[in-house]
Amino acid sequence: MKIPESTSYLTIEVISDQIEGNERVVHIRKICTGNPVEQFITDSVIRSPVEVKEETKPRRARNKKGHYVKDDPSTPENEAWVGGEAPKVAPKKTTRRRRSRKSTEVSK
Repeated sequence: MKIPESTSYLTIEVISDQIEGNERVVHIRKICTGNPVEQFITDSVIRSPVEVKEETKPRRARNKKGHYVKDDPSTPENEAWVGGEAPKVAPKKTTRRRRSRKSTEVSK
């Protein structure tokens, strides 16, 4: 969508520019000051469609019962994921548990 530009005799002001649903709606005001006889102010609305792109994150594939589908290693594609490859996740760091020693008290 192209909004007209201001000239020496025509001033264009953008009142609002917003997206409603899948349309971009621009309210503009045209002010003509070129000829004293032809001075006018006009408000108008310009609507144009906007394509909304949804990011598809990879997700696990499921069968009719809702169970996860496993990957078949004999095929080049990964059947276990829909919408791309499996997300790269770093392995979790495991911490080593320290065993606490029982304190032994000497009884007299």
